[in-house]
Parts: sequence; structure tokens; C-alpha cells
Amino acid sequence: MNLKIVLLFLFSSTFLIAQNRISGKVNDEHGNPLSGVNIQLLGTQINAATNADGFYQIENLAKGSYTIEISLDGYVSKKQTIVLENSVNTTVALTLEKAHTSKEAEKLNDVVVKGVSEKRKKEETAEAVSVIEMKEAKFKTADLGEVLAQTQGINVRRTGGLGSRTNFSMNGLTGNQIRFFLEGIPLEYHGYTFGISTVPVNLVDRVEVYKGVVPIEFGADALGGAVNLITPKIKSGFSGSFSAQAGSFGTYRTSLILSDYNKKTGFFIKGNGFYDASKNNYKVDVDVPDDAGKIKKVTVPRFHDAYKGYGLQLVTGVKDRIWAKELSIEGFYTDYTKEIQHNQLMVGVPYGEVMTYRKSAGTVLTYRNDFSENFNLDFISGYNYRERQFKDVSDYVYNWYGERIEGSAGNIKGEISESTGPSDTYTWNNDVFSRLKASWKINEQYAVSFTSAPTYSKQTGDDRLIDGYDPAAAVRDLFTWVNGADFKINAFNEKLENLFFVKNYWQKINSEEKIPSNNSVIKEDRSVNYFGFGDGFRFKFNEQFAARLTYEYATRLPQTDELFGDGQFIQGNLNLKPERSHNINFELFFKSKENYEKSTWQVQTNLFLRKIDNQILFVPSLDRNNIYQNVFAATSKGIEVAGSWTSKNDRLSFHANSTYQHFYNDSNEGIFAAYKGDRVPNQPYFFANGGAAYSFHNLIGKSDKLSFFLDARYVYEFFRSWESASVNPFVIPSQKTFDFGSTYHNSFNGVKYALTAEIQNLSNEKNYDFFGVQKPGRSFNIKLVTQF
Repeated sequence: MNLKIVLLFLFSSTFLIAQNRISGKVNDEHGNPLSGVNIQLLGTQINAATNADGFYQIENLAKGSYTIEISLDGYVSKKQTIVLENSVNTTVALTLEKAHTSKEAEKLNDVVVKGVSEKRKKEETAEAVSVIEMKEAKFKTADLGEVLAQTQGINVRRTGGLGSRTNFSMNGLTGNQIRFFLEGIPLEYHGYTFGISTVPVNLVDRVEVYKGVVPIEFGADALGGAVNLITPKIKSGFSGSFSAQAGSFGTYRTSLILSDYNKKTGFFIKGNGFYDASKNNYKVDVDVPDDAGKIKKVTVPRFHDAYKGYGLQLVTGVKDRIWAKELSIEGFYTDYTKEIQHNQLMVGVPYGEVMTYRKSAGTVLTYRNDFSENFNLDFISGYNYRERQFKDVSDYVYNWYGERIEGSAGNIKGEISESTGPSDTYTWNNDVFSRLKASWKINEQYAVSFTSAPTYSKQTGDDRLIDGYDPAAAVRDLFTWVNGADFKINAFNEKLENLFFVKNYWQKINSEEKIPSNNSVIKEDRSVNYFGFGDGFRFKFNEQFAARLTYEYATRLPQTDELFGDGQFIQGNLNLKPERSHNINFELFFKSKENYEKSTWQVQTNLFLRKIDNQILFVPSLDRNNIYQNVFAATSKGIEVAGSWTSKNDRLSFHANSTYQHFYNDSNEGIFAAYKGDRVPNQPYFFANGGAAYSFHNLIGKSDKLSFFLDARYVYEFFRSWESASVNPFVIPSQKTFDFGSTYHNSFNGVKYALTAEIQNLSNEKNYDFFGVQKPGRSFNIKLVTQF
């Protein structure tokens, strides 16, 4: 009897799951809803029509492939093939373009649609990943770092305006503990050596954020997670986009994307470029001596903090052929110039002539193919040449008014440190990266993958003002090899997914330094080898509720700048040990039923734990002697909460998130054992974001839209130093910022455009991220984005 009941239950469940539904919304090419659109399932008598808000719904469909035809008088008709898999509700958003000729009105476009967005597919896996779509962010004037900082668990801090040093933090872990990629390739192999904030927003379609648990597919070591930037897909034919932005403090940013894809031959070519510049001459509060030598606080504009950067990228190849899903080669070049005005703590005298320059050039070869329905292979190999120059040769001393101090000429050689003297240092890196990934889908339930990723970097340099012993001329190389394998299980009609993986990390360091005084050579080499493992488990109770538990015993190997220095502000430390950490996430997901007749909402929470050993910490100095050190064991634990709500007509939306993280020193020995239990200094532990947007449609014509948006951020006060080190420890006060703006969308002669006006830091708050270094105040910005 019990067996019959079980069989009956399984049969009933299967029957219920097989009854699928297609629903969605039909917009015109400008994003306005279309009513009365006819939707016909070809080969059947089933049809539907959109309502006044452009929504439609077709129910009681079995699993399988359906071809629908959507049509409306005056618009180009479309055919789309929709594959219903294992989702009760498949959401398909459709767009119709206006017909300009009678022949065009009869045109039918055949497109295969899976019915599930890339964002949703990725977030419903067993990987610890969140996906940030950049559709709306592309129209705003915030840079990529500011966009990511609006996400729960993420904090992006900087030492000033555009082009300044940026520190990306996720669940308490920062900087090099997070790995950055563009299309799965390390970010530096596309030339973006100045950090993620300098990547133009308009070149990114979405961002995948992996928290603490990093898939083997990246072939990388990471302690706190990874960020993968995804660019827009190449469309058939010629297309492109252009953005131009201008704002306060002499800020100008432009980007351009052009692509052409011949679907018949498979040949494609894509190019993009950007140019950024900013004077960064916003006002700051500083301490200066008066004529009597008494210190007083004054407000002055920054005078030597300008930034300029530009870059070009060209990719060409073939795609969607039987013998290659993609075979392409990419070339890139970037060039950055940055003025340096003060030390890491923004204390003492400023600098008036210190400069840093960076150039990068290289190539990336990509080959991807599906050799059968169940086996695919990805191979990527890249070369990157990096050149950095640091120049500090001034004979003068400057004050905070940008004036040369009278009588200072010839008194010093180099502004930063009289002890080290002037410097004109070049640092050269030659980097090679490869990654091979093979995946085999055994059946509908089981799949295995293997990844192997060797990386080689060679660094040397030259201080052109030194005739004798030159530490920068040391020849150092670093070889890193990360291998991984995973095993994925899908069960219970894909309600359950489990991903188990193992990794191996191997690194070899070599250093050869010549000492001319005694004609000797100092050689040093060492290697390390570690294993790690992890698991991701996701269970989908129903369409509205799911849970995910992920874990990794992670290893993060030191990078070239940490081991060898950067030739500018960071001194090398060849004795650094790898960091290791136990990383755990427990996530819950709640969302409303997908019904376009009602408003929608979603809420998610994440409890996280990071248990770190041999943490590598950036130890700041007043001059060029900054260094990375293994300083203590640390623990980060906390909670993230995020939610959003959208009205049924898509006009009004709200979103909010908050993060609390207790990141504290857990050392029992060493120089920081006395501060055990203290929060790690200069790290915010509570911050929150929120925002709202409202849109008006058809203000002037049937194709325009006007949107207003407000974004807010709050950071609670935090200690700049160890909280128990003093009776009155230095506290960076609580901070809040508001950004307000509006965007107008329309089209002209088939070219879509959007014009945005935005005020950042609306209330002109004084904000600080690092060691009291002041950030920009209120700024006014405009931005034009076109798509064709």
C-alpha cells in the first residue's frame, strides 16, 4: 500500500510539473508596452493577446518546443521558438519594431529563446553567485565601482576621485583577496591595470559576483571571491553604442563600441575604446601653518590630482560554426597618467610634481567548441606587457595652496622622501596566462569538469637616476598553476543541485639580484603546494522559495605586486605566505509569483563566515615604504539582506540592502596578539543602500520615456586604528550620500538615445574611506548614451 501511495504521489507530481505556463510582456523598440499584440502558437489553436500594460499569459502547456508568432499592425512580425524545460513558468519578454515598408511588415525573424534570463539561470545554480544587470546603470553617471558598491556585502572605497586607488571589499575581505575577470579572463589581460572602477560602465552588460566560493572555471586562486564582467553579445549585422559624460571637477568620460557579425559566414569583428580625464580639483579640509607657525584648518581645492586614461580593444574571429563555437584573437592597448598629491594618510606637506604612468598591451586567443551535445572544450591563452613609471624629481616644496614655498628651490631632490632621494623608476612585467577547461555531461543528472590554468610573470625594472646598485633592476619571476575538478548532480527534476569540487595550487618564486659593489648575485627561490575543496548545495522548494549552502577551503597565493613591489609605493616582501580560509554562505531566496497583473517583489538573505589564517594586510607608510605582511589570523562573519519591489506597470520600483559584518583580529600570537578581539581597523562594519525610480511614458510621443531616480548610501562610523590601542581611538564618522537624477529616452531616425542629468552627493557630505582621506563633495553630471 505504501508503495502505491508513493508511486501515485510521484505520478501526480510529474503530471503537475508538466503543466507549464508561458507569460511575459511585449514592448516596442523603445521599451513602451504594446497592447493588443496577437500571440499564436503555430500548429495549435492556442493564442493570446497582450493587455493594456503589454502583458500576456498562456497556460496548461506540456514540456517541449513551441514556435510562437507575434504580430501587430504596423510592426515587424516575429517568430520565436521557446523551449519549455523544467520551469513551471517560463517568462519571455518580447520586442516588436515598427515597420517602415510593407515588405518589412511581412518579415518574420526566427530566434530560439530558452525563456529564462541569463541572470536567473546563473543565480539558480549551486554556485554562490549574484548577478547585477547593468541595463539601468549604463544611463547613470556613476562609475563601475560606485555601481557595485550599491550591492549587499560589497564595499568599494577609494582615496579620492576618478583614477584614485580603489579598494574592493566583499564580506570583509579586500583588495587582492578578490579576483577580477572580464569574460572569464583576468582583468589585467584586457589592459585594465588601474582597477575595476576605470572599466567603462557602458562596456559591461552584467556582473557576476561570486562570494567566498569561486568555481573552478576561472582557474584562479581567491580568498574572498571573484567578480566577472560580461560584455554585451554581438548582434547580427552592424551595431554599436556611444556614451559621453561631463561633470564637475573637470571630469569627462567617453566610450564607443562597434561590432559587425555576418551570421552566414560566422565572421565577426568588434572594437571598443574609452577616454577618461578628470582634474579632481574638488575642495578638501587640510591643516596648514599660519605666519606664526600655528596650525589652522583651511578648505582648499586639490591642485595636483589629475587623471587621464584611454584604451583600445579589437576582437575578430568566427563563431557559431560546426568546428568552432568561437575562434577569436584580441588585441588591446591602454595608457594611464595619474598625478599624486599626498601620502597614504593625507598628512604633512603635499606633492606638486610627483607622477605615475602605466601602459599595457597584449593579446588573447580564444577557442571554444562543443564536440558533441555532451562534451565541450574551452581554451584561452593571453600575453600582457605592463610598463609602470614613477617620477619624483622636483627640487621644490609645495604648500596646500598649490604654491612653491619660497626659498625651497634646490633644497631637496624628490618630494616624497629626502632619505631615498629623487626617483625615475620604470617597472616592466611580462605576463602569460592560459586556461583549459573540459566539461562532460554524463547524462541529465551528472556532469564533470576539469580546469588547468598556468600563469607566468617576469618582473624587472630600472631607476634611471641611480648609477650604482639599483634594487629595481632585480629580475624576479613567478609561476602559478591552479588545477581544479568538479562533479555536478541534478536531481528531483532539477529542484536539487549539488556541486563538489577540488583544487590544487602550486606556486614557484625566483629572484635574482645583482650587487655591483662586490660583484655578487643574490638568488632566492621557493615553492608552495596546497590543496583545497568545496561544495555548493541548492534546493528549490518551489518557484517562490529556494535555499543555498556553499563552502570552500580556499587558498590565495601572493601576487607580483605583493611579492616584488610595484616600483612606486609598495616595497616587495618575498617571504609572504599564502592566505587560507574556510568560507561559508547560507542563502535564502523569496520572491512573489510571476504574475504580470500584479506587483512583484523579492527578498534574499545571506549568512556568511570567513575564517582566515595568515591574512595578508597592506601596511601603510608615510612615504614609499608601504608593504604587505602576513599579520594575523582573522574572522569575518555577518549577514546581508536585500529586497526589491516593482509595480505591476513597471513604472515604480524600490530596492534596498544592508550588510553587517564583524571582521575581527583572531590572533593568539605575533605583534597583533595584544589586539585579539578588536575589529580590523579602517574597515566599515555596517553599511546600507537604497533607491527608488519612477517612469513616465509617452510624454511627447509614443516612443519616449522620462525616469527619475534616487540612490542613497549609508556607512556607520568605524575605527581608523585598533580600538583598544588608545583610550580615545580615532573614529571615522558615519557617512551618508544621496544621488539624484533623471533620464530621458527617445529615438531619432532609428537611433535610440538617452540623456541623463545627475547630482552626486546631493547634500555635499564630507566622506572619508581610507585613513581620513577626503572624497569629492557635490558634483553635477550629464551623460548621453546612444545605441544603433
